[in-house]
Amino acid sequence: MAECCVRWDEMPWEMVSETIKRKVCLGKQIMMVFYCFEPFAQWPEERHMAEQAGYVIEGKIVLKQPGDGRETVLGPGDGYLIESNKKHSWRVLEEKVVLLDIFSPPRMELIGQS
Repeated sequence: MAECCVRWDEMPWEMVSETIKRKVCLGKQIMMVFYCFEPFAQWPEERHMAEQAGYVIEGKIVLKQPGDGRETVLGPGDGYLIESNKKHSWRVLEEKVVLLDIFSPPRMELIGQS
């Protein structure tokens, strides 16, 4: 369980792939994941029980929601909410992306996955 304050700059990066790295903060009923995606990185289509919310800090991503047939470009200052079990994927445009993902309940399958 994390303390009440999160100091992202003091946490080591976990390499998910050659183009994606993250830092994870885990609570009892919530999880925060600080991601960095290299240009043109992609996150495969997925669905999960956890609700997901997030905030784009730097760069632009394309959020794809195939069930709705929508693709939305999100940039700095934009946020998103993804319902439980809703299919979605990401595609990064031509610049690095930094974002914060929040999951409730925590996605334990992400812990130690890299």
